[in-house]
Amino acid sequence: MGFSSSCSLFKHHLIISFIINIAIITISHVNGCFTSIFSFGDSLTDTGNLHQLSLSDSKKLPHFDFPPYGRTFFGYPTGRCSDGRLVIDFIAEDFGLPFLPPYFGGENGKPRSLENGVNFAIAGATALDDVFFKERGIHNPLTNGSLGVQLGYFKDVLPSFCSSSSGKFFLLFGVFYIGFCLVLEGKREDMNFPDFEKNQ
Repeated sequence: MGFSSSCSLFKHHLIISFIINIAIITISHVNGCFTSIFSFGDSLTDTGNLHQLSLSDSKKLPHFDFPPYGRTFFGYPTGRCSDGRLVIDFIAEDFGLPFLPPYFGGENGKPRSLENGVNFAIAGATALDDVFFKERGIHNPLTNGSLGVQLGYFKDVLPSFCSSSSGKFFLLFGVFYIGFCLVLEGKREDMNFPDFEKNQ
């Protein structure tokens, strides 16, 4: 019963998230209305966070830190799990905004500027926290950058936006993109992850 109700709840969440994401994408013709994007997700939206987190251990650099990744558009690996751009890059471009910087990677490990938004997505992240998987005997060797952890990072930077009325205005015209839930991407880490564990 618990599993069935959680699946039903997840389906409702997925449908609502899908509708929100489609609405955001379809209003993209209104260039100039949005001043920033805040992105959360996994490898489908990570613009370099896992790369930055992996730099402390050069023996464990992800495979996408090496050619041919990034060759088609940037000319070098950028930390994206792609040879070129990601969906979030196209969304930013369509809104007339620069590519989102990863949350990690600026001075002191934090982004240089949040003016046009920031990307909190981490490759290998799941929508559910690591505790959920540990309770079921599943170990995530990649990262504990779950959606909850990413929202925690956002909560850490939120005071810098809300300290003034201009900051509140800034957030009001921001786009929040959650890459886990865009059905068109055709991937769900939480569903694929247990299969990964069995194959190890």
